[in-house]
Amino acid sequence: LLVEDEKGLKIPGSSIGQKEFFLIREDFVIPGGNNGGSAIIRQCVLEDGTISREAVEIEVYNFDSETKEYYLDSSILDAGDMLFQEEGDATFTVSRRATLTGVYNMNKGYADFKQISILYQNDEYAIVKPNTRYGLNVYDYIVLDAESVRDDQFINQK
Repeated sequence: LLVEDEKGLKIPGSSIGQKEFFLIREDFVIPGGNNGGSAIIRQCVLEDGTISREAVEIEVYNFDSETKEYYLDSSILDAGDMLFQEEGDATFTVSRRATLTGVYNMNKGYADFKQISILYQNDEYAIVKPNTRYGLNVYDYIVLDAESVRDDQFINQK
């Protein structure tokens, strides 16, 4: 008797965790950075006390096409940071947060959070959508216990 028939990547339930991100409007994220990445323009204070702007390379964790907002790592930004558009004088104050469900990918030797889209889940495992833009791909290595690592922690492979 086949009750559920979802196709995707099977991952252990213990691998699934949550992480909080800042929500940044689409018009404040610009193309830039290495390897075709993205960047933001943030207000900064120079050593002599003058206020300036700096371009900061970012990693995008998700994009919500309905609200037109990017999910950006909270380790790069602080609540209250002032962002600028590339063209014009419009500003945006960083404040809103949201949480994503995901796993820690360790392909590069360190824990890198990747969003997942759960198709089916029980007590032991979950079936997740494969090959998503900001998520997991086939043959990715993931951390077995999401509670045992922190962002960017180097992992010893044995």
